[in-house]
Amino acid sequence: MLKLEDLDLERIGWAMQDDGSMGAEFYLNMDTGDVVLPGFEEDLDMGDIEEGNYASIDHLESYESYLHMEEFTVALPEGKARTQLEQALIRSKPFRHFKDVLGYYPEEREAWYRFKDEAMRRVIIRWLVDIKAIEDPDPDGTSEDGQA
Repeated sequence: MLKLEDLDLERIGWAMQDDGSMGAEFYLNMDTGDVVLPGFEEDLDMGDIEEGNYASIDHLESYESYLHMEEFTVALPEGKARTQLEQALIRSKPFRHFKDVLGYYPEEREAWYRFKDEAMRRVIIRWLVDIKAIEDPDPDGTSEDGQA
């Protein structure tokens, strides 16, 4: 089993957030913890993936990203930024409008990036536990942030 502290969670998160529009499929090497991309990595092809100990890295569904934006928005104090973000989420193209609104509020934008990083960390850890790549760091479901 891999150790959480030895994994590049940022790179795993990046792979999860790749929309797949370029046909790229990322894999986690379950022996080394490396994130690999067959066909682009030197001396690695799909045959190696099929024969080796690799797990396909799941793509983050858009509804999960949307839920992160909702959670962030409702946690903000009442005010103009929160109201405008709530409105952005109910418009067409909510991802674009959410980003545009944050452009007017630098403090909230920085808070969003911290929030999103932590939300992605939880998603990644849950995925790693589900594929049995790591031991559950919170087997009781009593994490510091109170989330199971």
